[in-house]
Amino acid sequence: MEVGLSQRELTEFAQKAAQLILSGREGEDPVMTEYKSSAQFRAGVQLACAAMVLVIAENNGRITEQLQAAGIPQS
Repeated sequence: MEVGLSQRELTEFAQKAAQLILSGREGEDPVMTEYKSSAQFRAGVQLACAAMVLVIAENNGRITEQLQAAGIPQS
């Protein structure tokens, strides 16, 4: 069984990761909150999350083999 996710799951994963990074935190510095709301920061986060998901998708087989070799059970 591969670790891989469907295209829909990969898209959701990228979106959830971006939301987590962009969401405000209690007690967060107002300067950080303002920076997080900037278009440049938001675009960078979206790009980074998409790149992370692309790497996972492209290396799915190798990741699966490494997990199996390490004895990590697959669901």
